[in-house]
Amino acid sequence: MAMRSTNSSALLTTAAAALLGAFCLVGCDKGEEELELKGEAKEEEAGPPVQVSLPPPPNFDEGKAPEQWEDGAWSIWGLRRDVDKQVAEGDAGTEITLKGWVQEIYVPPECPEGGCPPPKQPHVWITDQEGVEGKKRAMMVVNYRFTIPEWQAKDWKDQPDVILEKGKRYTFKGVFKQFSDTGFASDHGLLEFKAYKPLDPETGAELPEWVYPPGASWHPLTIQQQEEQNAKLAEAAAKAAKK
Repeated sequence: MAMRSTNSSALLTTAAAALLGAFCLVGCDKGEEELELKGEAKEEEAGPPVQVSLPPPPNFDEGKAPEQWEDGAWSIWGLRRDVDKQVAEGDAGTEITLKGWVQEIYVPPECPEGGCPPPKQPHVWITDQEGVEGKKRAMMVVNYRFTIPEWQAKDWKDQPDVILEKGKRYTFKGVFKQFSDTGFASDHGLLEFKAYKPLDPETGAELPEWVYPPGASWHPLTIQQQEEQNAKLAEAAAKAAKK
């Protein structure tokens, strides 16, 4: 009797294990299938993988130029490499030569008579490279033209004027500053115009002679007239002293 009971228990245990294994086989497979289906559904809902497009790295050499061109004239980039040093020399009165392409020429705005503030002094923007847009790499060249009073027009009629054209490259002579004597300002520096070398109208080649703006206090004619005036005053003073 005891042996039969033991065999029965063993048979029941074996049967239970078999049933449990079968249940687990079916249930586990079903659960795995459901998880796989849910995972596939989530992937379908999420859509295709997102592709991230990053911008190209900046080109830090873009816009660079030699510090000085072949003829010794400065580039804008060259002057701005050590702007504090160059401005200090400009404030001390040191004149430099600078080459640049005219990017933009200031034109006073049109407005009804008496309805606008006085226009700014004539100025242009120049760049190291041809066709550069925007003012990030451009530099102002200021005070290249002056208004001649009618009573002085006769004195200046034979003097060449400063004529700048957009898209043309010129050599300028001037003083590099951050604040001009006429109220212009730029942290990156500007050029107070003294003279330029014009271009041959037929060939486009640069002419060798410097041209100064008529009416400017530094124009050779103005300096000559001032020296003549001083000489006359000195002569008159000498005559007065002899009496």
